[in-house]
Amino acid sequence: MSNAQVLLVSDGPGMRDSWVYALRQKGVDVIVADSAAEALGCWAEGTFDLVAIDVCTSQLDGVGLCRQLRPEAANPILLFIPSASDSRILEAYQAGVDECVVKPISPSLFLAKARAWLRHSWTLPSEALDGLRIGDVALDPARREVVTSTRRAVRLTNLEFRLLHLLMTHRGQALAPGVIIGRVWGYADGGDNTALKNVIYRLRRKIEPDPANTRYIQTVPGEGYLFQPW
Repeated sequence: MSNAQVLLVSDGPGMRDSWVYALRQKGVDVIVADSAAEALGCWAEGTFDLVAIDVCTSQLDGVGLCRQLRPEAANPILLFIPSASDSRILEAYQAGVDECVVKPISPSLFLAKARAWLRHSWTLPSEALDGLRIGDVALDPARREVVTSTRRAVRLTNLEFRLLHLLMTHRGQALAPGVIIGRVWGYADGGDNTALKNVIYRLRRKIEPDPANTRYIQTVPGEGYLFQPW
């Protein structure tokens, strides 16, 4: 668990402080948000291996937050709720939750669940990857950063990093949207093309000198996307 990054969303201080303490004792970097809006802001800026949503009051719509995060998240999402009917739990899973847990739950059991899901996190294990350099683009897995012709290091989100790494390792090859979604999001059924387009859009804004005239990530009509630097 050491060096993992967890986003903990909780609208009540109760068990949250115990959970944060338990994770940090294991070397986990924990960022805490107390609202859906704050969580989305943290998500946009960070690179998390696990999202844990702890619903304490009706002020936090955990299921709604999961729906917003799931198209952007390749990592596990855990939802902890004080009580729920079978229909509510089913709704949570349909929203993309990887595990829905009805509280109360002890800090030790929470830690065990976090450890188990971090082992199966879809986030690329940086220690298992070599750095990539193609032309003037260098991808650093350890920091999840990319350096382009501007010589400025840019931090990428999990999905942005995975997508760029995939395209770079298939340089010059157009990858179909379904293939990309299956490899990056892990969906066997093709997933959501809109989510892919959104990540491509954000990635281009981060790395392209002129996003309107793409230099690195090319769109091939009828085929998909490819990485081919000039």
